[in-house]
Amino acid sequence: MRLLTKGLLIVAIPGLFEIVLLAALFKSQADAADAERWAAHSAEVINKAADVREPLLLESARIRNAIIIDDPSPISRPELWTDLEIKLGDLARLVSDNPEQSHSVQALRELVGQFRVWADSARERMQRGQRDELVRQLRDEQGPHRLSDFLNRLDGFLNEERHLGSLRNQALQSARQTQTAWLIAAVIGSILAAALASVAFTRSIGGRISVLIVNARRLADGLPLAARVKGHDEISLLDDALHRSSERLQEASQQSEQYRSQLERRARELTELNADLLQQTQDNEMFIYSVSHDLRSPLVNLQGFSKEIGHATTDLLNAVQALPVPDADKAKLRSVVADDIQPALRFIQNAVTRSAGIIDSMLRLSRAGRVEYQPVMLDMNVIAQRIVAAMSGSIRDKGAVVEVAPELPPAFGDPTAIEQVLGNLVGNAVNYLDPARPGRITIDHLREEGGAATGPETNVYVVRDNGLGIPPAYMHKMFIAFQRLHGNAAPGEGIGLALVKRVVERHGGRIWVESTEGQGSSFYVALPARPPAPV
Repeated sequence: MRLLTKGLLIVAIPGLFEIVLLAALFKSQADAADAERWAAHSAEVINKAADVREPLLLESARIRNAIIIDDPSPISRPELWTDLEIKLGDLARLVSDNPEQSHSVQALRELVGQFRVWADSARERMQRGQRDELVRQLRDEQGPHRLSDFLNRLDGFLNEERHLGSLRNQALQSARQTQTAWLIAAVIGSILAAALASVAFTRSIGGRISVLIVNARRLADGLPLAARVKGHDEISLLDDALHRSSERLQEASQQSEQYRSQLERRARELTELNADLLQQTQDNEMFIYSVSHDLRSPLVNLQGFSKEIGHATTDLLNAVQALPVPDADKAKLRSVVADDIQPALRFIQNAVTRSAGIIDSMLRLSRAGRVEYQPVMLDMNVIAQRIVAAMSGSIRDKGAVVEVAPELPPAFGDPTAIEQVLGNLVGNAVNYLDPARPGRITIDHLREEGGAATGPETNVYVVRDNGLGIPPAYMHKMFIAFQRLHGNAAPGEGIGLALVKRVVERHGGRIWVESTEGQGSSFYVALPARPPAPV
């Protein structure tokens, strides 16, 4: 049953009971009003009947007085009888619903008619001078002038009407008592109906809503829910939705726990893998260092012996010149030495020099991973100015201009290593300027707060130039060792940026590049802004 239907029943049943009580109350009020009307009707009938008695008694007295003064004019005036006829007509109309009283009124009307006949005869006798005869008639105790029948009949009429009035008053009191009883019953019934409706609401809806509120709070706190609310209304549907939400949250929580366990396991595996990689890197660097160191001695010997052979070929040419052999044989021997042996020696020396440079680079790379840094707070303005001063010669030769932005923020790092990083970037910018336009190099830092590259723990420095730029295809190779894009622009083995990246990462920083071929490049270096917080 829907909640609206239950609410309507809870309201309708007490309402119907109150309607029944109000109907009974209105019925009792109508009965009381009817009884009151009948009681008032009896009083009105009694008053009308009393009004009929007085004119006749007054006429009887007026006849006697006329006889005494011997003046017949006041006797039986027409207006008297007209008034009496009207009053008797009103009285007959009032008792028309009561046959017995209507008969009494008719008898009273006949007795009044008889008295009027006698009064008219009395006036005629007075006018004819029969006053004595009239006096003798008045002395008769049984004559029509006595009004005894009229008065007796009127008294009987009044007694009957008073009896009816008494009965009607009793009915009025009973109706009023019934009305009062129904009024009290309506008030008590309304209170009981309201109480029953409240109890029904509390048991049927209020209690279930309380359970629903408890379940909602337990759901918010992540606790198991109470038993489901029974029924098929909106409250039970909402409680069912809460239980289904709780079940889904539990499933999601279990899945989250599984994911968290998997993530922790993967994190441990990644930590172990990083440790293995670090160990392998250290082993590789040690291996490179050992191999480079071992290869360096034979190369030095090879370079020394090649120089000795060069000197020996010069001595050999002098000795050939002093030999007592024909000139043609001397020329052939000088050609073998000058055209074959000496070029071969120069090729060997160049190869040895390049191999030595590569081995030196490998040694520097291996040292970069093993050197112990001594980080301190660095004044980057001083470092930048020192680098520009140290490179002033090459900068002047290139006809370039280097600008250092004011108020570079400090960084936390090793002074020698950070100066090596910044110097390498500035040196590359100078080496790879475009000869077709005046070179312009800027050392600056990013000022955007809260961006992706900057933050409260990092300062980002940038070396920006308007040089040759980098093609998009070579961007991913920029920080790989022994990779050179513009090999003819400057000497080197191609390890500078790889060495810079290694140093920056060992400081906990990051380096990246943005470039447009033919317009210039910008190298960004993110370094710690302050010492790490103590753990």
